[in-house]
Amino acid sequence: MSDFLDKSISHNLWKSRLRDAIQGGEIPDEDITGSDNLCDIGKWIYGEGIKYQSLPEFQNLKSNHAGFHKAAANIIRTLKTGDKTKAMKELESGEFANISAKVILALKKLSTKIPK
Repeated sequence: MSDFLDKSISHNLWKSRLRDAIQGGEIPDEDITGSDNLCDIGKWIYGEGIKYQSLPEFQNLKSNHAGFHKAAANIIRTLKTGDKTKAMKELESGEFANISAKVILALKKLSTKIPK
């Protein structure tokens, strides 16, 4: 499980990646970003982690993780319209920020239920 928590660090990089895109950097692919099964946590959820699917903490993580990717894809859609201000607001204090905090909390709660 500690390896799983270590992988969550890479998930936190999404905020930096999206901020860079808003500030004129490369815009991530919307479809890939919106997919919740391609990042390290998603691969764990749909792979090794499936054995924990009966836990409410697992279901909470799975749901919030999918919402996280949906919110990230929404920021990319907003950015593609040219509204950088709205995209940044969403990143910092909108649904993305909200769901990102929920994913971190869900990871912590699930980590207490999985044998070390």
